Amino acid sequence: MRRDRVIGIVIVLLSAQAWAAQDVVGSASSEVEVSKATSFRPDEFSKLLEKLKSQNATERRDAAEQLGYLEDRRAVEPLVGMLKDQDADVRAATADALGGLGDKRAVEPLIGLLSDRVAFVRSAAARVLGQLSDERAVTPLLAALKDSSSSVRGAAAIGLGSLKDGRALPELVAMVRDEAPDVRAAIAAALGTLRDSRASDTLVQMLKDDDKRVKVTAALSLADLGDKRAVTALTEAVTNEKDEEARSQMKEALQRLMAAHSPR
Repeated sequence: MRRDRVIGIVIVLLSAQAWAAQDVVGSASSEVEVSKATSFRPDEFSKLLEKLKSQNATERRDAAEQLGYLEDRRAVEPLVGMLKDQDADVRAATADALGGLGDKRAVEPLIGLLSDRVAFVRSAAARVLGQLSDERAVTPLLAALKDSSSSVRGAAAIGLGSLKDGRALPELVAMVRDEAPDVRAAIAAALGTLRDSRASDTLVQMLKDDDKRVKVTAALSLADLGDKRAVTALTEAVTNEKDEEARSQMKEALQRLMAAHSPR
């Protein structure tokens, strides 16, 4: 299992946790799932803008999702307006759509969404802010690491890792003992994404975590950092791991780390 797949799993777990806490169903429904490769009719854009004004929250949410798939940046301003929708599902779907569009006009409005009253909305905003690669999001995401919701803390960690800003390192390191395993896994993933060798000692420490997802993610992040000082600790972790699947994944990480330092 490669590290990018682990990060994806961490994000899914965090998202599922947030939605379950609110007792809601995930925003994507089978009727409205569309591929980015879908061909839309020329008038589809206008029709979707009209659906944003629907009295039905499901229709508004579906319209926001499809506007994200269209990848038409004319949708940015209308979608930004939907971040204030009264329905939490719509707000979260809109945040995701803005992430798909990748337009930095959404950065400040999404920062505002980090104060939303609903955890899964704050989580979506944190995750998307990382995707937009704008340093304005660093300080707000650092504050989100202290959110009362573990899903938001984890999403903020992933977002900070995506931004690759060194200011996040000490704050992420300070969270390695977070009570939520999903958050610790997100921290491990973010430390690997930062590509800062100063995180090596912390990741070695995380190899001893009680949760196998944390250990596997820490191992893969160590491989990404390429710090040969971690070879001994990772070898020991592989030897001591009792879970077969986790041991296999950690062994893969060890092999990558060793290969990085083998003679060419």
